Amino acid sequence: MPVITISRQNASLGDELAQYLADKMGTSVVTRQSLVNALFSDLGEETLSRLTESPKFFLTSPAGEMRSYADILAEKLHQIASDGRNTVIIGMGASVVLKDTDAIRVRVIASDSVRVARTAKLDNITLEEADTVLTLADRKHKRFVSTLFDIDLSDNSLYDLILNSDHLSVEEMADSVLALASKRELRNRITRETLTNQSQDHQTVVPMFKNDSEAEFARILDMYKIEWMYEPKTFPIEWDAEGNVTMAFSPDFYLPKFDLYLELTTMDQKYVTKKNKKMRKVQELYPGTNIRIVYKKDFAELIDRLRQFG
Repeated sequence: MPVITISRQNASLGDELAQYLADKMGTSVVTRQSLVNALFSDLGEETLSRLTESPKFFLTSPAGEMRSYADILAEKLHQIASDGRNTVIIGMGASVVLKDTDAIRVRVIASDSVRVARTAKLDNITLEEADTVLTLADRKHKRFVSTLFDIDLSDNSLYDLILNSDHLSVEEMADSVLALASKRELRNRITRETLTNQSQDHQTVVPMFKNDSEAEFARILDMYKIEWMYEPKTFPIEWDAEGNVTMAFSPDFYLPKFDLYLELTTMDQKYVTKKNKKMRKVQELYPGTNIRIVYKKDFAELIDRLRQFG
């Protein structure tokens, strides 16, 4: 599971989402306070207090260090992101720090009226008082990231997913984040596989079906809620004397749940024979690859069989 970073407006349910995700993933939430305590607790209470209160203090350096507190914090976030464990990080500009990694970067927002109402109810204060509290908190939150990284937190390009909690529950938002994380991990797994078995990563941003039969089959899979990927991998199967690929095979669909590649065909027999030859070569050259040819008349039978597996 990729690292998940949560950037949030105050009273947007971002903190609640982070904790819910951490519980689902069997981990704990990494916060600014927990990281500061872990990294700098031996520097004394005064230092911890200044790091808590002043973003500008992060730009200074501990005694004997060439790096600033902000640099040390960023290095630790990169270390956490690269250690392969389930992690949820909230705040600290982690979405900015980890922008060039595989982290899932989430932003949680809500309308001002909803945030004010939530704050008033939670703190048992008036709406006017809640509005003042939020204004000050928003300003402080924005200043922390802009001071450290010269970035505006409201820049949508920083995030993979933006969730508006006005009409979404924490559970609904978590489902969206985990679905995205699962898709990202699947894409990353296929990329890693292509490196180990010398096939080619053929994943695209938008699936472009070559014919109506493929589009029809995709609709059938969607109807039965079967996850699929379109031509995610290309298998080289013949090379010339210089090692150049002269023949390759890109199965039309991959079904992650069944670890199954499918190649559709409605062509005449000579082309079907050629596809069968390619399939056998893939199985010989890439042991363990589960692949089969599917004829149009077999669509209904295949779907029935897949339904039996849930």
